[in-house]
Amino acid sequence: MKNFINKKNISYRFQQFIILVLHLILLYWMYYTLSESGSMETATVFYHFTGMSMMGAFLIRGTAYWAQYHFKKENPEFKIEK
Repeated sequence: MKNFINKKNISYRFQQFIILVLHLILLYWMYYTLSESGSMETATVFYHFTGMSMMGAFLIRGTAYWAQYHFKKENPEFKIEK
């Protein structure tokens, strides 16, 4: 546990922190929409759920792309495609 954050993995830990914060924002948005949906119009609830699904999709794709980029960067036997 003493080597949780060091010079070698600081960018990886920063990446994990950013992903965690974005997921917590999405989770709060879900909670807010579900708790307030009874007082919102149907179209507003629809737009909230559409936005949440788009943010979730971008989080999944962005996280996978970011992890793949770092994996290929740290492992020179894999060619980085441009």
